[in-house]
Amino acid sequence: MMVYDVRRLASANKDSAILSMFDGLHTGEAVQVVCDFDPSRLERKFRAFFAEGYEWTCLRSGPPDWQIEIGKLSTLPECGCK
Repeated sequence: MMVYDVRRLASANKDSAILSMFDGLHTGEAVQVVCDFDPSRLERKFRAFFAEGYEWTCLRSGPPDWQIEIGKLSTLPECGCK
């Protein structure tokens, strides 16, 4: 699994960098993000943009650092076809 450390990015770019990284994932993939800010605001953005299409797990709760795992789930409904 990829670890994406955004602590060295400019504050204004962190959320968009994480959202972009997530958008590039394939269904079933996940990324661990290390950040130096409380990611609760970022999780609200994920809920707004991706609804039920992601999985969010807090691995380490700061301060000074937080580590979260964000997984991309399938957003397509099951067709029930055989």
